[in-house]
Amino acid sequence: MRLTLRFAVLLAITFILTSFAFPAYFHGDYPHAAGPSFDKDVSKLYQREIEQAQPAIVLLGDSILTKSVDVTAFQEQLGLPTYKLDIPGSSSALWYLVIKSNIVKAEPAPRGWVIVFRDTLLTAPAFRTTGPYFGLIDKFASPDDSLLMKRAYLAQLSPMQMALEMFFPLYTYRTNLRDAMDTGLRHALPGLLGCDAACADDSLTFVLGDIQPDIFAASILQAEQILYTPGQLDFAAQVDQSFLPEIIRLAQERGIQLVFVRAPTNLFPNPADEPAGLKQYMADLNAYLTEQNILMLDLSRIQGIGPAQFSDPHHMTLEGKAIFTSVLAETLKSYIH
Repeated sequence: MRLTLRFAVLLAITFILTSFAFPAYFHGDYPHAAGPSFDKDVSKLYQREIEQAQPAIVLLGDSILTKSVDVTAFQEQLGLPTYKLDIPGSSSALWYLVIKSNIVKAEPAPRGWVIVFRDTLLTAPAFRTTGPYFGLIDKFASPDDSLLMKRAYLAQLSPMQMALEMFFPLYTYRTNLRDAMDTGLRHALPGLLGCDAACADDSLTFVLGDIQPDIFAASILQAEQILYTPGQLDFAAQVDQSFLPEIIRLAQERGIQLVFVRAPTNLFPNPADEPAGLKQYMADLNAYLTEQNILMLDLSRIQGIGPAQFSDPHHMTLEGKAIFTSVLAETLKSYIH
């Protein structure tokens, strides 16, 4: 009984101390609003580059776009100046932010956006918004973006998690604490040996850079399993909770032609190996976009592009890149003028 009482007293003291100490140390508030806090500065990098280049077409996507499209060959074949906005590690939340804060603000407006995506990524609002990807989100997010907060973060929290976020500082600032501890541990021992913080970070980067590609690819595939769960494959249940309707609204409001292109991957070389429900998901997505007068091109299966044209499950070789670039440009000729 005494041990239980002591523990309860200790827990209460810890709660009270951290309620004052952590918000003060991390420049936060108590109670803390549920969800992350975003920096007030919103990058206008891509707006400036688009206004300088004045392209007719903006290609938008992640590293799949990087490895799939040769922008020089693409614009020469299409006959229209093109700007390739490829952000490795990005997803639909970041695309929404970049479109909202940069692309629609550009003057003059581009004639068309071509968003290159894979499978269910367009209706996965929380995918790649936390952990190492949060920095990218924060770069383009404004603190008053309630849509981002609701769909990418708050919708994923249970009532208990919401309460912990608001009233339990050890939980609220868990990421800050972990980062501080990781940094301290990473720098402590090298510091004793005369290697400063920059030296330790460079050494760690060098070591991690030697990770075998197959191990790296396997870790990415493991993280992406969420894109193929039964709930995520239910398009009707996901679309209104995603950023897709807002992306469409922003394009139509600005008078910009929007095209979605499903790119090839080597995730499921044999169509029979695709997850149950993916075919229906793509059919539902296409029907939804058609109702919105939005074009979707499914180029996920192209003659001449197979496993030999991929260097890993997502990214093409130079041979695959050349084939896909040509097919994409030739296909778009019929739709973008």
